[in-house]
Amino acid sequence: MTGRGRATARPGQPGRRAQALCGAVVVALALGAGVLWQASTSAPGSAAAGVAVAVTAHPAPWSGELPPPPARYPGAATGCTLPDPTGTGGCVTGAAAHLVDQVGSAVGNMPMTCWSEHAWNPASDHRRGRGCDIFVGGAGQFPAGADLADGWRLAEWVRAHAEPLKVTYVIWQGRIWVADRAAVGWAPYDGGGVYDATDATGGHFDHLHVSVRD
Repeated sequence: MTGRGRATARPGQPGRRAQALCGAVVVALALGAGVLWQASTSAPGSAAAGVAVAVTAHPAPWSGELPPPPARYPGAATGCTLPDPTGTGGCVTGAAAHLVDQVGSAVGNMPMTCWSEHAWNPASDHRRGRGCDIFVGGAGQFPAGADLADGWRLAEWVRAHAEPLKVTYVIWQGRIWVADRAAVGWAPYDGGGVYDATDATGGHFDHLHVSVRD
């Protein structure tokens, strides 16, 4: 209805007062359940990519001892000017190079790759040298057991030390954690309109994606 005339309830439909009451009850229930309504308007590959519209705050389904804290990144923004230490032949930012070094010190030699042209996703942080993927178990596989626990251990370590590592967001196991919205926790990841979030790789089940600042 687009006019300003008096609205009349149709047969079988509630009036305005009943609708308002129902709306208030729904809002109260949503608040009581701790649901955070948050629309994502960012392009895929940005810090907010893939955050679902309705998000329930939730911690990681893992707890345990984390590796020692990393060294703080001491430098300023560099842009994509340093050789990628993961051997792609591309470039990375200073913060990304520091991330590679600190992950290696914390958990040892895990398969890791940073720079990529990512022609299918022009907004990707990989092509800007500020996104890295750390593979857990076999590529294209859904990890389980010790591999899954190792992945969560690393993901929680990165999340816990996001500030000194200059991390902006982490994607792992179909979930995304965004530094600017840390209170949300590990929110559902929907693929950002680019990836199939149910796929082992598209949903980031077989690897962690970590993005850092310039």
